[in-house]
Amino acid sequence: MLGLVFVLAAAAAPAAPADGAYAYAVSVGGASAGKTTINIAHTPGGLQVTESATANYGGADFAGSATLNLDANLIPASYTAVYSPPGRTVHAALAFNGKTANETADDGTAAFTLEGNTKNFAVLDGTLFAGFFILPAQLRAWNAQSVMAVSPMFGRGAAIALDAALKADRPQDVPAADVSISVSEPIQFTLWYDPATLIVDELVVPQQDATYARLGAR
Repeated sequence: MLGLVFVLAAAAAPAAPADGAYAYAVSVGGASAGKTTINIAHTPGGLQVTESATANYGGADFAGSATLNLDANLIPASYTAVYSPPGRTVHAALAFNGKTANETADDGTAAFTLEGNTKNFAVLDGTLFAGFFILPAQLRAWNAQSVMAVSPMFGRGAAIALDAALKADRPQDVPAADVSISVSEPIQFTLWYDPATLIVDELVVPQQDATYARLGAR
C-alpha cells in the first residue's frame, strides 16, 4: 500500500524540466551581451531553480544570481536575488503567502496581491531568466492563461495574459518541434520551448531587441 501511495504521488506531480544545468547565450541587437546558466533540482518540497548570470553591456560588467523555490505544484514559495551592476550589489527577496507576495529589498519593501483573473504568482525578474525558464511548466501545471507576474528587480507587479493572436516569427535556431507562448503587455515577449520536455530554447523580447538562446538546443 505504501508503495502504491508513492506511485500515485509521483504520477500526480506536474511535469517540469529534468534536473540539470541549462546554459543560455544572451544577445542584444544581435551582439553578444552575456551568458546565464539555469540549474534545476527536484527537492522534497517541490523544485528549486537557481541562476548565475554575467553580462557586459555598454562596456560595463554586470552579474546576477537568483534562487526560486517552488512547491510540488510549481507555485512559488520563495525567491532571492542578488544584482551586481557596476560598483554596487543589490539584494531582493520575495515571500509568498497565498494571495499575497511581499518583497524585501535593500531600498525598501513592497507588497503584491493577485489581480484580475489570476490565481497564481510567477516571478519574471527583469533581465534574470529563472522565472521565464519555468513559466511554460507552471502554466501547464495550473492550466492557466494568466498569472500575476512580479519583478523584484524593479519593485513592480502586473497581471499578464497569454496572447494567442500574437504570431511570432520562428527564429532560425529554434528546433522544429518547439511551440511558443507570447505575452503582449506590459512588455512583449515570446518563449519557444519543447512541449515534451518543457525546456525553453529561446526567449525573444522585441522591445529590448534581446534574445536568450539555449546553447546546444539543436
